[in-house]
Amino acid sequence: MIFMSPFMSARRKASGRVLPWLFLAYVVAFLDRTNINYAALTMNEELGFTAEIFGLGAGLFAIGYWLLEIPGAILAERWNAKLWIVRIMITWGIVGMLFAFVQAPWQFYLLRFLLGLAEAGFVPAALVMLGHWFPERDRAQAVSWFYIGLPVSQVIGGPLASWLLGVKWLGLSGWKWLFIVEGAMAVVLGLLMLLFLTNRPEDARWLSEEEKRALREQLEAERRAKAGAGHGSWALALRDSIVWRVAISMFLLGIGFYGFNYFVASITKQISGLTNASVGWLLVIPFSLAAITMYLNGRHSDATGERRWHTVLSWFVGGLGLLLLAYGPHHHPAWLLVWLSIAAVGLNAYFGAFWAIPQTFLSGVVAASGIGLINMIGNIGGFVGPYVTGAIRDRAGSFDLAILLWVIALVLAAALILSLPKEKSVPKEKSSTKEKSSTAETKS
Repeated sequence: MIFMSPFMSARRKASGRVLPWLFLAYVVAFLDRTNINYAALTMNEELGFTAEIFGLGAGLFAIGYWLLEIPGAILAERWNAKLWIVRIMITWGIVGMLFAFVQAPWQFYLLRFLLGLAEAGFVPAALVMLGHWFPERDRAQAVSWFYIGLPVSQVIGGPLASWLLGVKWLGLSGWKWLFIVEGAMAVVLGLLMLLFLTNRPEDARWLSEEEKRALREQLEAERRAKAGAGHGSWALALRDSIVWRVAISMFLLGIGFYGFNYFVASITKQISGLTNASVGWLLVIPFSLAAITMYLNGRHSDATGERRWHTVLSWFVGGLGLLLLAYGPHHHPAWLLVWLSIAAVGLNAYFGAFWAIPQTFLSGVVAASGIGLINMIGNIGGFVGPYVTGAIRDRAGSFDLAILLWVIALVLAAALILSLPKEKSVPKEKSSTKEKSSTAETKS
């Protein structure tokens, strides 16, 4: 019979009880955030929206998100991350459904701004919750599982959008049903999470007292070690050079990441001339590969304890894919599929390693504030990227120059990450060896 320590048992249970809910939440979150990528294929023509109007509306989400990001992150840490996430999901679902009734650009702008306000704090709250459940050595892999929801949302979103864009129920266009269905999904999932998601280990009825104590002791030891390094007040996050370097890199990344995710369907259709349905199905392959590589990269980052190069190499791959997408051969759809796959893999694989970086140096409220600041600054890139991309597309007639801008931003972001000090985190193998050793001593 294999003996499992209380700590190892608690880790395994948390992986099965907490991660699936946060994963599903991010799938639905990114569906609602980026479904305009597919809606644009018919909505823009029906409403008379130019690429610049669409890009500005897409980017205004980031401004609303920006305003409440840090307050939302602090609330998640000091109040209740679970309830904050549930509130976010229900309100963004309601706002998401209202897009079905947009008739004019100002309505589109207003709802995108309100959607950003509604969703603000979701990612920091989820990362705070993961920090309450998973010790540092497991965190990149846990974060990767959460962020895998992003490419999975694209895998699901393409076929779902392809189907919904072709329907016309009750006299409503397909793009309107796209918003109604995906907004309703967020509301339903939020209510389910209210019933079944557990906020902290001490609230978990499915953990024994011994398991709770073992997990709490491990997490508290990490917090004390970081507090001793001088990171003890949330205000320090605003003066911490590491936080700002990571935040600015996130801003630069956001230019290309959000530009790509909001316009990838339009780019694919312009290059290939495929139908709307074919575009949705074609994008399943790149984002499926992105989901797999995101998990593998996060797992390897945890196994080695290395974060910077796992982040930067991902961005270099993404930049290469983007350059080939803009300037490589496109005479056969297979080439387009390869370039899209390389770009999608590189623009997604970094998540687990990247978001483990701030929690390597920070803890508690300062970690929540730092993560909120990083995400907030990153979302400014989420405004700049789509708006500039749309403006360039209207003036130049293609996306090539916009894609080149994305690549330059990625290179600058990589330089900032490489300027960070080396991580002090412990590789997972070494930690596991210590755990087994202490378990053996306890048994003897």
